[in-house]
Amino acid sequence: MEYFSEEKQLARGLEIFTAARTSRLYGAKYIGLPVPDSIDAWQQLPVLTRAEIYEHSYPHSTNMLTCPLEDAIIISTGGSSGIARYTTYTHAEWDAFVECQAAAMRILGITRQDRIANLLIAGHFWPSFLGLHDVIKKLGAVHLPISANIPMEEVVTLCRTFEPTVMVSLPTLFVFMADMAKRDNFSFPQLRIINYAGEHLSTAAEAHVASALGVKRIKAGAYTSADVGIMGYQCDHVASGVYHVPTAFQYLELINFDEGRRARIGEPGEVVVSNLSRISTPIIRYRVGDIATWKGESCPCGDPNPLIKLGGRAGQDFKLGGGFI
Repeated sequence: MEYFSEEKQLARGLEIFTAARTSRLYGAKYIGLPVPDSIDAWQQLPVLTRAEIYEHSYPHSTNMLTCPLEDAIIISTGGSSGIARYTTYTHAEWDAFVECQAAAMRILGITRQDRIANLLIAGHFWPSFLGLHDVIKKLGAVHLPISANIPMEEVVTLCRTFEPTVMVSLPTLFVFMADMAKRDNFSFPQLRIINYAGEHLSTAAEAHVASALGVKRIKAGAYTSADVGIMGYQCDHVASGVYHVPTAFQYLELINFDEGRRARIGEPGEVVVSNLSRISTPIIRYRVGDIATWKGESCPCGDPNPLIKLGGRAGQDFKLGGGFI
């Protein structure tokens, strides 16, 4: 993916900042603050909380919007860690989110020759099933929109009939499918990649799924949140829980809030992220609630985008894996 230096991220962040101050939320939040035209000044901007997103987003409010509510999609986020929130993307912003996710799948070797079984959950304003549909269109691959909304037996039957080369779903579904495959003695000969999202997949569970379903490559889809989009992506060289940061799409900081400073390399810090493509509903210095560390090393794949290792949730919150589904 494209690489942005921190200086280039800051320049783009200033454009987002300027637009944000036209909204009621940020206009009040940033009153009296100078333009953050340096990295140090940027770090002095107050963080955005989940409570603020909940209280100031549609349908509760339009205080975060910098433009009329039109030409847009509304999605839900946060259901796995508390009360669901809603967030708004213009269709152009949603398209940028989807393109970044498609680029992450291309890096894993997914191409237009693939048949992709979409086994995510549809409905409830959740973005996962719909988003993957748009990602598959970007890839030019064949979409098998099966979903996980139907009985597991039907999921298996459809997958055995249409023979996907790629499956995308929650790890829980793949574990159930592996249990069934062991019991009923079937596999998927054409399946070459499993892409999972939304939950952690343990080493033992991964081995079980690989053995039962006959697949050699199992990778996390991305580190993502509906609030801000993709914050990390994997390549074939990274270990479980390690992600490249898409610096042209997100300005990601790791903060030691106890000491009021940036976390050092190898030191855990809370993820604070600013999306570099959202203008209609700016997301600036959002305190995601995840803990991560900068790896501080280059990746053998040659990608200059830096590496982080996720380390769970901050405080007493509960969230599975790296993404809200």
